This record gives sequence, C-alpha cells and structure tokens, in this order.
Amino acid sequence: MNFIRDISTKILEWILYSNIFIALGAAALVWETEMLLGISAGIDTVSTLVFFAALFLYGVHRILSIRRIPDRNRNHHLRWAKKYQFAIFILTLLGGGMVASSIFNLTFPAFLLFIPLGAVSILYELPVIRHQGIYKRLRDIGILKIVWITIVWSTITVLIPAIQYGEIVNGIEVISVFLMRVALIFSVCLSFDMRDVRYDEEAGLKTIPILYGRSKTIKIIFWCFVFYFFIAVLQFSTFQNFDIGPLAAAAVTALLSYRLIVAATIIDDWYYYPLFIDGILILNFLLLQLDK
Repeated sequence: MNFIRDISTKILEWILYSNIFIALGAAALVWETEMLLGISAGIDTVSTLVFFAALFLYGVHRILSIRRIPDRNRNHHLRWAKKYQFAIFILTLLGGGMVASSIFNLTFPAFLLFIPLGAVSILYELPVIRHQGIYKRLRDIGILKIVWITIVWSTITVLIPAIQYGEIVNGIEVISVFLMRVALIFSVCLSFDMRDVRYDEEAGLKTIPILYGRSKTIKIIFWCFVFYFFIAVLQFSTFQNFDIGPLAAAAVTALLSYRLIVAATIIDDWYYYPLFIDGILILNFLLLQLDK
C-alpha cells in the first residue's frame, strides 16, 4: 500500500510541478473560448502554441527561482524543482522550440498581438524596469503584477483564438467571454497573492491582500464571481437565445471556484494550490464537455 501511495505521489508531483498541468490549464482556456464562440478547432495551432508557451515561461520562471532563492527559503515546490532541474530544463527547451516552430502558423493579425504579449511575459521575470531608482521585474511592482497576469492570460486565451478564426474582436460575444476570463484569472491570482502574503511582505510588495487584508480580498473575489456569472447570464440568455448548458456550467464554475479559493485560505497542503486552484482553469472546459 505504501509503495502504491509513493508511486502515486511521485506521478502527481511530476504532473503538477513540471509545469505540465498549468500548461494544460492554459490550453483548456483556449478550448473553452473556442467552444463558447462556436469554433470547432480541437487541438489546433492556438491551443498547441499556448500550451508550449506556458511550459516554456513557467519553466524559465522555475529555473530563475532556483538560482535566485537560497536553499533555506525554498518551499516544497522549489525543492522538488531543484532536484529535477535538468528535466525542467529539457521541458523548457521543448516548450521554447515548439513555440518557435508553431508561432508562424498564426494568422498575421494574431501573430502581431501575440508578440508583445510574449515579450511582456518574458520581461515579467527579468529586472529591466527602473522603478524608484532600482531595476525590478514586472512582478515586483506591487499591484501591477496581478494586472499584467490578468491582461496577458485573458488576451492570449480569448482574443488570440478569436482573431485566429476571424471573429469580430469587438463583437459582443467575444467581449463577454473576455470579461468572464478577466474575472476568473483575477480571482485565481488573488488567491495566490493571499497565499504569498508573507513572502510578498518580506519583498516589500504591496499586493491587494497586503493592502486590504484577507477578508476584504475574499469579498473582492466573491464579487468577481458574481460579475462572472452576470456576464454569463447576458451571454447565454441574450446573445445566444438562452443556452442552458453553458449558463449552468458558468454557475457551477463560479460557485465551485469561489469555494475552492476560500478553502485554500485554511488548508495547509502543498498540493492544494497547484492541483485545485490551477485546476480552476480547466473546470469550465470540463463542464462544457459534459454538455456536448
């Protein structure tokens, strides 16, 4: 029994900590967008590109973190990454190579939008921004961290596939999906900011949980999901002549995601965040699959 448990734990750690799971979450958001916009693309250029881009960027982040953070301050996640850093390096190279080989399959308008987003994503981890006389990473400039992540994730997983397949980007359906994605990503980011309060305080960052406290941050997350569901009601009861399946999926996603995030504030488990909070990115896609 212990042998099976140990093997299961090792497999779970490889899936979660090698960045494969978060990359799958990114691809699932693209598939969700395509389903909501009526695009039947499956495993296509955009989802493949986004999967490997996430694998590359999170791999770079993990490698830089290993070198920047001393052994005594490394959490369980980083200790695992240190142990298997060669494997992470190979996966990061694979991700970068696949991005380089697939990016030119984008249409020209989608390519033009992807390039600056990719640049921002890379600069996010590099100290190239001069702020108050010190060179900092984008992620080190207070509330801007959550703004950058929300904008980049929402744009890449909604607007890129919309442009790729010829949707009118300022069309009301695309805007609705984009606003729902912003609310979702912003809420997930706030959850991670609540987890990292101690580290962010030590680094001198002014995140929303640090500025306003845990209870007010949870209220912000609550209203984000209320907004998420409100937009879903407009989307699936107005623009698409009342489609109960996606509306029900959005309701379950909002409710369950909120409960998972609230639970994360009291559950002390290293697997919870990478499995259940990152798993929120896949949730609505899976629910939409059940409706097919």
